[in-house]
Amino acid sequence: NSFFALPLEEGQRTPQPVERISRGYSNLGSRGLAYSTGVETPPDLQESFAMGPIDAAPAALHGTLSETYFFQRNVWPARPEGFRQAFEAYYRAMEGLSLHILQLFARALALDDHYFDNKVDHHTSTMRVIFYPPQQQAPEPGQLRAGEHTDYGTVTILKGEDVPGGLQVRMRNGDWVDVHPRADAFVCNIGDLMMRWTNDKWVSNPHRVANPPQEYARLGRLSIPFFHNPNADAAIRCIRAFYGVDEREKYPPVDFGSYYLSKHLRAQHMEVEAVVNP
Repeated sequence: NSFFALPLEEGQRTPQPVERISRGYSNLGSRGLAYSTGVETPPDLQESFAMGPIDAAPAALHGTLSETYFFQRNVWPARPEGFRQAFEAYYRAMEGLSLHILQLFARALALDDHYFDNKVDHHTSTMRVIFYPPQQQAPEPGQLRAGEHTDYGTVTILKGEDVPGGLQVRMRNGDWVDVHPRADAFVCNIGDLMMRWTNDKWVSNPHRVANPPQEYARLGRLSIPFFHNPNADAAIRCIRAFYGVDEREKYPPVDFGSYYLSKHLRAQHMEVEAVVNP
């Protein structure tokens, strides 16, 4: 919270790059996550600070657009003291936890424990600290703290405060339910890639961040999602075990870089279509 309590000028010294990737400070109203699903909404009521991989790009990506979009260097504010160290330590911890979770995923899917290892050995994961500020005036019609979307990668590991105006998940019957995270636990979202790899055996759930009821509008909320993403050039195609002789793949093969950017840049530019081929 101490970073977001600083004057706005502090955040603007480490702005999001012109490519609109997840680095540095993003100001209030700079993205609309529902656009990633092709839905137009007012901008989301959030601000954030983001980072990407700590390690350099693999040699195969040097000089490519994928290096620019997925391995651009991180930027750090001068204040508060220890900010970079805390971010990088948490990112490293989530790296290890994500690989462990993917190995558990593989076992649950009756695959070799290390099936996903060579698809994530140069992972392109991002992490954001998101602040949803108090709402001093009523949101516009259709405006949320985070619009309805699914996560684009493999798995998201989320640490969030349990206060009104929090995470909601859409059930298969269309109902929205509040998620109340435990203080000593993480919330994990399955991402789009697990759905594509398993031919919908596992589903990437739509979710959003609701506005607080009026009586709690004075309360802000902090959330720390770690978005685990595979290698930029990872080929995403349904695993053969998940469709039979009389079945077909529900999703066409795609490389992760193109898939991710087609979603991410729509949300960042708040355009229904925004295509980049890395």
